[in-house]
Amino acid sequence: MAWTFNRSSCLPIICLLLPALAVAGEKPQSSALPITTKSRQVRQLLDEAWRLNLDEVKQAEAIEVLRTAIKKDPNFAFGHLLLSQCSLDPAEQVHEQQTAFATRAHASKGERLVIDWFQNAADHKLIPAITDMNEVLSRYPHDRWVVFLANWWLTQQLQYERAVAVFERSGITDSPGLMNNTAYTYAYMRQFDRAFELMEKYVAALPKDPNPQDSYAEILRMAGHFDQAIQHYQAALEIDPQFYSSQFGIADTYSLMGDQNRARQEYQIGFKKFTSLPELHRVQWQTREAATFIREDDYASADRAFQAIADQAHAKAMSQVEADTYRQMAIYQPDAKQGLRLLDKAEAALHQGQNAMPFAIQQETAQVLRARVEAALKLGNKKMAAATLNRLAMMSQNSDDKVIESVYQGAAGAMLFADHKYNEAMSHLEEDINNPLSLQLLAASYQRVGYGAEAKRVSETLANLNDPSLEQAVVVPGFRRCYEDPSCGNVFKNALLKK
Repeated sequence: MAWTFNRSSCLPIICLLLPALAVAGEKPQSSALPITTKSRQVRQLLDEAWRLNLDEVKQAEAIEVLRTAIKKDPNFAFGHLLLSQCSLDPAEQVHEQQTAFATRAHASKGERLVIDWFQNAADHKLIPAITDMNEVLSRYPHDRWVVFLANWWLTQQLQYERAVAVFERSGITDSPGLMNNTAYTYAYMRQFDRAFELMEKYVAALPKDPNPQDSYAEILRMAGHFDQAIQHYQAALEIDPQFYSSQFGIADTYSLMGDQNRARQEYQIGFKKFTSLPELHRVQWQTREAATFIREDDYASADRAFQAIADQAHAKAMSQVEADTYRQMAIYQPDAKQGLRLLDKAEAALHQGQNAMPFAIQQETAQVLRARVEAALKLGNKKMAAATLNRLAMMSQNSDDKVIESVYQGAAGAMLFADHKYNEAMSHLEEDINNPLSLQLLAASYQRVGYGAEAKRVSETLANLNDPSLEQAVVVPGFRRCYEDPSCGNVFKNALLKK
């Protein structure tokens, strides 16, 4: 399990760890980010949060420790910042981010830079955020926790190469947390050999901890080694039967293997055994369970499952989660008109903006607009598609957000593909290669213009994409069946997904 966020919801669920801490009045280590607190007891609590969170990945326990720490030192701005990033409660995320900024005068220069970095990111001011991050890195390039923060944040911004470069240039070789997160980053780039190498070191460093086994399992699953993945998930549960992410990881793996009944059984085992899941984690796995019905083309059952999630999110004033649920429903709808109605509900939830960071609302808005472009194209309504794409283009032009930029590029590529402008479509779709919807259109575009080798390469990537996301459920199983079965005919004939 890596401290990442749910890509479909774009909510931060990382609990950031601490560097060597300096009690106020003490001289900090010259190479370490100076973290100030008035209380030695707070320092001890933060050391405990470090152990629980990074080494043992016990996020719930680490959250409670951080809550205790800031109660003992309410002006500990960096502690508020850490809790804002660690919390799995959207309302607490927003509140603690605001409190961190409000109390930043009590922090050191280095702490203020980090707080400003994440405040600018929360406000969707990406250039100032990057400037602050670069300044922190220039001051403390070998501090493992500065490197950890930068590695994680850049990964969430889809800047994988730079995230890896921060790690590689740091010279740090003994941090389990950095091994873990960087291994995931290599896996996102499909450099699995390098990811496996780090995982072997991670497991060896913490042989009695469940998380290395869980992380290794997830990366093996990404590479398509399903049986080995399940073995490692089971090994994690043998170490700690309460390590719930491994139980749900087993369910995710069976779903990707095509055994949806077994997957649902495993999800239900998890929900019954772990009744006090953090809300955002519960939503994540409820969504993946709902996606099992899509893999079976059982859209009525999928609708019931997703609607229950949306109703739950609405009742708990989780606007971004509610919007994202309706967006996902819209993507798989056989009836594009119904898809547009669901997207209206998604936009209405976003307008409420309850308990969500501004950046999350902006990113979700972009995702909804992309889904609206694609629904309009399926209806043949080029006017609606063009008008919506213009809105998305304006968002992209006014933002330095890589996520929004990728969303725009995917939508623009879909529009050009629908107009049979395959050469132009390719240049856009190549900027959104993490989305199965774009990968399918990119492979089809390559084939249409006669780039056989490129079409084969992208098709193989798509057919071997093992991510338990809604987009993967919509695209990959059918693509894989057709790609592997010559009797299916032209694998690209339904590139806009609706037969």
